Amino acid sequence: MQNPDWDIFRIVIAVADSGSAVAAAERLGVNASTVLRRIAKFESDNAVRLFERRQSGYRPTEECAAIVDAARKIEQNVTAINRDLLGRDLRMEGHLAVTTTDSLLVSLLAPLIQSFISRHPEIRIDVSVTNSRLNLTKQDADIAVRASNMPPDALVGQRVSRLSFAAYAAKSVAADLPERQREKLLAKSRWVGIGNALAGSPVGDWLSRNVAADRIAMTADTFVAVRDCALSGIGIAILPCCLGDTTAALTRITGPIREMDTALWVLTHSDIRGAARVKAFNEYVTRELRARSALLEGTSA
Repeated sequence: MQNPDWDIFRIVIAVADSGSAVAAAERLGVNASTVLRRIAKFESDNAVRLFERRQSGYRPTEECAAIVDAARKIEQNVTAINRDLLGRDLRMEGHLAVTTTDSLLVSLLAPLIQSFISRHPEIRIDVSVTNSRLNLTKQDADIAVRASNMPPDALVGQRVSRLSFAAYAAKSVAADLPERQREKLLAKSRWVGIGNALAGSPVGDWLSRNVAADRIAMTADTFVAVRDCALSGIGIAILPCCLGDTTAALTRITGPIREMDTALWVLTHSDIRGAARVKAFNEYVTRELRARSALLEGTSA
């Protein structure tokens, strides 16, 4: 057996977890052809078959399962060492990986990040915009700024405020209507729904209970995409108030719908909270977001 580098094990774990070379490539930030080529080379070099190629995806063989189990233990140990080193790092320089959602980045976080970087130019912020919860334990990110009513136990941080939602429509549709008639739009208009990535959220639950499927004109899988579709006049949309209220061409039709309220947090892993740059970013963003709590809670409009 040849001595492979660690990177091939990251690839094997990613394919085993996702069941797809394409999904694994997206997770690792490489091309799918690179994933396939590296797996084929490993199999050829070591006379082992890692995956059964099926129509439904890639299924790990028994040999692969053993390799993945051993690789995960190595990965966990390396990650723990990296967290420990970062947690002791008192330098105000280096990288910070931040995960958040598109709506928070667009409406609030981008200028806050710019302001933080101007104060600490030796720190580079790498932002991952996703509705999926990245694993801070595995250091997919160092800091998460996102909504959650039950943050994972391994994470520590500050609750910023409520994150509230309301119904919006394009001003071309609703701006000239009296307040009471705007409410009637909810009963008769088409809607922009949300895709599978958000279906299990409080917004998805509310829409499934209150809007018939035949009134959903289309769906989109991020709130910024939903916002843009509503702007075109396709239909009414449920949006975070911080996004809807800062979009000039939209009109809010309802007040905050409290059934959808979620807590907004700034979170990090307990092992790295002592790192100077992590602590500085967390404290700055928490303070600045709290100063904008009226926008986040939908009470500023």
